[in-house]
Amino acid sequence: MRIDPKHFNKFIAICAAVTIIAILFSTIRYSQKQTTDFQDRVQDVDFRSLTFYSFSEQDSLRMDNIYDRPVIIHFWSTWSGKSQHVNQFLREYGDQNDNLYIIAAAVRDDSGLIMDYINTNNFPFHFVEGTEFYQSVFVPGMPTQILLDSDGALHSTQIGDDIETLQNLLNELL
Repeated sequence: MRIDPKHFNKFIAICAAVTIIAILFSTIRYSQKQTTDFQDRVQDVDFRSLTFYSFSEQDSLRMDNIYDRPVIIHFWSTWSGKSQHVNQFLREYGDQNDNLYIIAAAVRDDSGLIMDYINTNNFPFHFVEGTEFYQSVFVPGMPTQILLDSDGALHSTQIGDDIETLQNLLNELL
């Protein structure tokens, strides 16, 4: 079957449009699946049993040592501008809510860059190495937050840097 040359450009344009729609659909579906899979994996985590290597303290941070306080685990990195935006928000929110325990879990970053960041910024966070846990639950994006109630149970998750949604989730938590 041959295409008449006068219809060739239309044919190519239709093929390109169908291809773009297929790529967009697949990308959106894949992203939604990643988010759903992450939320399913996080549901199964025993948060009280977690231990993180601490950049802020001499000893590791054991989650079972955090009692009767709501906790936010904030996955971030020095190379992520969105993470920096959420860090600023959490600083301000944490200053107004002393009861919130903020764990800043650095992901896929050089420890020297992390220490420089910690030393140049006066954040009231507990800085930990979060790459292993990040990978174990297949977190789909950076930044991501996991909110735990004062009993250590999962309250909610937030993927991305939507400050308004995060603030609403934190207000519900507290």
